[in-house]
Amino acid sequence: MDALAAEAFLNAEHRVCGLLMRPLSLGHSFTLEAVCSPFFHGQTGSEGELRLAAWICSRPALALPKTAGFKYGWFSNRKIDFAAECGKWVTYVADYCAAPQFWKRPAKTAQDAPQPSGIPSPISTVVKLMRLGMTEAQAWSTPVGIAAWYEAAAYETETGERLEIVTDSERDAIARKKSRRADMEGRN
Repeated sequence: MDALAAEAFLNAEHRVCGLLMRPLSLGHSFTLEAVCSPFFHGQTGSEGELRLAAWICSRPALALPKTAGFKYGWFSNRKIDFAAECGKWVTYVADYCAAPQFWKRPAKTAQDAPQPSGIPSPISTVVKLMRLGMTEAQAWSTPVGIAAWYEAAAYETETGERLEIVTDSERDAIARKKSRRADMEGRN
């Protein structure tokens, strides 16, 4: 079995900033993007931004703080080890965002290159999941990695085309090659 598929579907319990995290869903990623969370983009933000991201992901999908002057109460006063909590956040995200990895093929012509859509990606994914029979609430609550695997499987089923997914052994070979290249550059 592909390690990324196993990672997407088999998850551990996670706590960040003392909060029990829910599975990182499409609705959570949409909300994090909507509030411009640097943690959505894999960047490090402030302690307050981490607390907000953790709060969002500990609540049902698409939940926002009720007031503009959102206060965390006991949660905001609790001392945390910021670096450790950031590490927990990275682990949490990786556990739920293990989408299939595809080989990238260059477009033959500029016209063949895919054009970006103005529709946010989570909305497109929710629509695809709803076409598979999920309700809107179920689709928004679907963990990100699982949604990506469902999308890939649906594409293959509907089109009859096989996607070029990078295998575990190919990922290992790529990592070994990068390591050798880094070693060679380090010696020079």
